[in-house]
Amino acid sequence: MATRKKTAKAGKRSTATKPRAKKRGTKRGSAGTATPVFKLYKATASASAAKKAGAARPFQITVRFRGGLTTAQQNAFKKAADRWARVIVGDLPPVSIGGELIDDVLIEAEGVAIDGAGRILGQAGPTHLRPASAGTAAFLPAKGIMSFDSADLASMQADGTLGDVITHEMGHVLGVGTIWTNKKLLKNAGSSNPTFVGPAAMKEFGRLKGSGAGPTRVPVENSGGAGTADSHWRESVFQRELMTGFVGDKPNPMSRLTVASLQDLGYVVDVKKAESYKLPNLSSIAESGSLRSHIAPIDRGVVLPIIPTVLPSDGMA
Repeated sequence: MATRKKTAKAGKRSTATKPRAKKRGTKRGSAGTATPVFKLYKATASASAAKKAGAARPFQITVRFRGGLTTAQQNAFKKAADRWARVIVGDLPPVSIGGELIDDVLIEAEGVAIDGAGRILGQAGPTHLRPASAGTAAFLPAKGIMSFDSADLASMQADGTLGDVITHEMGHVLGVGTIWTNKKLLKNAGSSNPTFVGPAAMKEFGRLKGSGAGPTRVPVENSGGAGTADSHWRESVFQRELMTGFVGDKPNPMSRLTVASLQDLGYVVDVKKAESYKLPNLSSIAESGSLRSHIAPIDRGVVLPIIPTVLPSDGMA
């Protein structure tokens, strides 16, 4: 939509205690200048789930709060990170960006003044991708940004859509819809019938269709313009699934389809931790008058996309 959880390796991660958020302050650099220290939140996957999946260590998302967010809004980011770390369980190879070691994904979050409520909601997506030489982790995001208009954050908090919008946009930072082309998993982009062809996701879509349907190409959004088309599940098919291009009334579940698509991208996942979802009865929805066109992402504005940098091979730590 353009809008709508690691135990430590020895001495590095721990799941024995609840992740803590570090307080923001300042520290002195080598030249005596003040360097801001931002609050961090680390969402870590289950160590047992990682081990069961054959991963050496659990997956971790670090959210760096750069300011402009209320406590409630920061909590929405924390819950979103926890939600994704329940389904992505395996560690990724660390990378170095600007001298900073990142393991596994760093997301910088902030609230800023843009243009008031509506129009531009903000900007979100991966800023740095792992190099093509990273094996199964090739092109998986290492760092991203989620920057939202403070007025829109308040508006979404008031109408109850904030949690799902933050979770949705974090999904894009993790690669849903944003690295499909890099991974050669998007077919017929720009056409009336773009599809996602990852084998794990195709299998889950066949299961959703039922009646003995086998693996089937997954319909991708074909409307909504740049930032919505070719980067979400098709709204007219999936309706309230989390990663369609439009936020609906709760719930907006993270289905097995979305989790399986992460596996196709190269993540180690636990599909059993996906949220309950069934394909909607579109005929019934249409008869009730609830099947209508939307304006991306939530009938009020857009989140601007980001063109990420693919790290060179020597960026691997």
